[in-house]
This record gives sequence, structure tokens and C-alpha cells, in this order.
Amino acid sequence: MALSALPTPTIQTAVHLPRTPWWGAWSGFLIVGCFYVTQAVGISIVQLVATLGMGNSSGVDGASALDQTWFLPMSLLAGTIGGALVALRVAASRAKLKKDSEWVWEFIWQSYDVRSLWRFVLLGLGLGLGFFSLTEYGVLPPDDLPQPIFDALLAAPVLLQLVWILMFVVLFPVIEEILFRGILLTGLTQSWGPILAAIVTTAIFVAVHMPKVLEYWPALVAVICIGALAVVLRIRTGSLAPGIVMHCAYNGTLVTAAFLPTSVS
Repeated sequence: MALSALPTPTIQTAVHLPRTPWWGAWSGFLIVGCFYVTQAVGISIVQLVATLGMGNSSGVDGASALDQTWFLPMSLLAGTIGGALVALRVAASRAKLKKDSEWVWEFIWQSYDVRSLWRFVLLGLGLGLGFFSLTEYGVLPPDDLPQPIFDALLAAPVLLQLVWILMFVVLFPVIEEILFRGILLTGLTQSWGPILAAIVTTAIFVAVHMPKVLEYWPALVAVICIGALAVVLRIRTGSLAPGIVMHCAYNGTLVTAAFLPTSVS
């Protein structure tokens, strides 16, 4: 059935998670675990190959400045894409789905009307602006608060900045929503019910962002809010699309704020 022929869901209080594909709690944990293990292994492999390729070049720790600049984003990009491909393949296998990308696309949109997504873009922008206002004009972060991703983004050349922006604004939110509010939440709901599934999914989402969020409590609050709101949107609409656009808009706001002079102290 074509996606355009499917009915448009309305936002209600009822649970709208699909009964199929069936994963269950065990498969949900397994799929998310496969992503993070593969991501870590992929990053390590890229780092090893890059280090061997650098040879005896001069620079910081035996590597040139240019090598160091490209080192982190390229290894993170390769590891993340590799982890996503492995996780989706495991998800398809566990649920006996087709091995192509069709089910992923249908699973993300779940017949949601794209014309209504602007509301969730505004929600993400509002959350991002709220967090930015709090950190800049409310609870100022300490000067020595580590921000490695934003520091690397600001210090990178233009081409590499585009890579960072695409990863932070598009790649990371989409993958996290598919894994957590898509596969994990669906699997846990099928086994445990929506309330416990929502709590556990949000807790794990916060946990994978540690320890950096523990260093600054507004960041912890922001991650909890994003995780909880994305779960609510998923349960009430039955689609991953609202959570994805909200998450992308939120991250996009933070990236934009990073380039503002007031955000660099």
C-alpha cells in the first residue's frame, strides 16, 4: 500500500505503537546494543588505520594538525553509519522483515501527514532557544566545561564544519529516534506495556549521553526533556516523524547558537 493512501493519524492520548513488526524487549536491547558496540569498534578501527597511516608525520602526538582536525569527525561518521547499518540489519532479521530499506521508511513515517510537522519544528526550536537562554543568561556554565564536539566544530575548516553540522543536525537525531523511540520503545511496549517502556527507554537514552550531561545539570534536564517528549510524541502519534523533526530542530538550534559570538566566552 502506498504511503499516500494511508490515513492520517490524529494526536490522541491512546497508544499508537505498532504491534508489528514484533521485536519484544530482548530484541530491542540487542539491536540498540549492536549499534553502540559496532559504533565503538568502527571508531577504533578508523583511529587505528589513521594512526598507522600518519607514520612519523610531525605535529601533536606525532600527527599533523590537519590529520587531527579530520580524525574525530571521520571516525565518528564511519562508526555511526556502520553501527546503524548493523543495527537495522539485526532489526530486520529479528522481526523477519525485508532486507531492504522499505520497512525503515514506512516504520519512520507511519502514515503521518508531513504538512503537520511544522508544529514539532517550532517545538524543537523553542526547546533549543530555552536551553541556550538558560545557559547564556541564566545558569552560566563554568569556563572549563568541556565541549569537545562544539570546540571541534568551531575550529574545523568550512568543509569539515558542514560534515559536523550534517551529523549533529540530521544523522544523530534520526538514528537515535529510530533506535530509541522506534525499535527499543516498540519492543519494550510489546513486552512490558507503554508506561514502563517509556520510562526505561528515556532512562537508557539519558544514560548513553553520560557522563557529559552529569557535568552540567541544565544539559541533563535538556536530555531528559528531549527523550521524554520524543517518547510522548511517538506514543500519541504512532509516528517517529514528529520526534525526528523536533530533535533535528533542537540540535540545529544548538549548532546555530555555537556560532554566535555571545556563546563563546
